[in-house]
Amino acid sequence: MSPAPTISNQQARNLALSAQGFQDQFSSLDQVLAKTQVFQLDSVNVFERAHLLPAFSRMGAYPLSEFEAWAFGQPQIAEEWAHCAALVTKADWALFDFRRQESLARQSVQTMLKEQAKTIRWIKSELASNGPMTVSQFEHDQNKRRGNWWGWSEVKLLLERLYDCGELVSAGRTKFSRLYALPEQVELPKPTLSKSAQQLALISKSVAAIGVGTAEDIADYFRFRTTDTKPLLKQLIDLGEVVEVSVSGWDKPGYAPASLDLEQPFEIGERQVRLLSPFDPVTWRRDRALRLYDFDYRIEIYTPEAKRKYGYYTLPILYRDRLVGRVDLKNDRKAKALNVLSLWSEPWLSKADLKAITPELVKELKLAAKWVGAETLNPPSKGNWALGRV
Repeated sequence: MSPAPTISNQQARNLALSAQGFQDQFSSLDQVLAKTQVFQLDSVNVFERAHLLPAFSRMGAYPLSEFEAWAFGQPQIAEEWAHCAALVTKADWALFDFRRQESLARQSVQTMLKEQAKTIRWIKSELASNGPMTVSQFEHDQNKRRGNWWGWSEVKLLLERLYDCGELVSAGRTKFSRLYALPEQVELPKPTLSKSAQQLALISKSVAAIGVGTAEDIADYFRFRTTDTKPLLKQLIDLGEVVEVSVSGWDKPGYAPASLDLEQPFEIGERQVRLLSPFDPVTWRRDRALRLYDFDYRIEIYTPEAKRKYGYYTLPILYRDRLVGRVDLKNDRKAKALNVLSLWSEPWLSKADLKAITPELVKELKLAAKWVGAETLNPPSKGNWALGRV
């Protein structure tokens, strides 16, 4: 057996960014989703919601008005708990059937189905009579929030559990609230693959989307357990679809699609700077971002304001093949202004680096302002990176 080929961390970055489409030319949301496999959903819209950003990062200022109709109103897109709640193609939705069946088989779910049978019959009869409904459209004594934040009502909890196990499905969203539906009310593909074949297909897709990664990186993409992922990777290696590689500086083996040129170059194109969502696949796994880019990233939404280092909802800044900083943006829709609340550069950047990157960053921020309909771009009041006049 020949030893695993060795590549540098630079080559690993090239593979990773190429796999995520940063050197491609995209003309549609379908093309971007085909590359990333998932758009992770998130409700925070202090700048724009996280699922809107991967396409902006890769294709530029597409019309925001098109996204909701594309994501929640057309027949090829579905919602699934892929990497957290996410948009996937309907063809890929079928690959998660094993997970829904596993949920349905759990003793706690079976107990819930029996103990809550009366309420569940009522929920299903409401859907049968009215069609897909949001949680707020259910009128019932039990449909009352408890507390704040995630203080879900009993009905909301039941809806989510029924959704997890496939008893209910998503019929899209309206004003970001999920429309729950009976399976027969939504056109969804019937699963045709066995559980093992579904899992193998998803791990294969994970490897393709990552470019190169450890077993843990690959498992995380679709929220697999690493112990389940390793034998699936071995199968893909035996099938000639995946190769094991050694990456300089990594203490674990990497895995890459066998079809890739491991030494392929990477050129990001004319847009040298890209703003990333906090939930972009490039940075959603903290260990991987640190290992590949020397970028220690954590979203600070859940950190008390006094303890935040960078800001509430900072976006990673990609310059060519490096993550060079983070920016906290607020879209003041009423004033039609995009406010740069804070801007931070990584400590290893030199003055020459900042001089080269800053004009490119200003271009990207102006593009972002145009994208969200802002007429004014206000420079940062916090941070260690000055933009000058914008």
